Amino acid sequence: MSAPTAADRLLDKLRRLATESLDDEERALFAALIAPAIAAAYGEAEVQGFDSMAVATVLPSALTDAIRERQITIQGL
Repeated sequence: MSAPTAADRLLDKLRRLATESLDDEERALFAALIAPAIAAAYGEAEVQGFDSMAVATVLPSALTDAIRERQITIQGL
């Protein structure tokens, strides 16, 4: 098994933050904050209230690849 990449480590930390440290209201705000980046990783053209194409141009490919590999999505917005 290969060592986790920086993107993998970051996504693990964000998952732990969202599931272990944030209350329901904070989790909803966090999801709204990161939803455009998650959508951009999948090439989705539209996220309500955001220009995901602008996010896609600044999101590192290592991070988009890790998001897709883990099949991360944002639900409940």
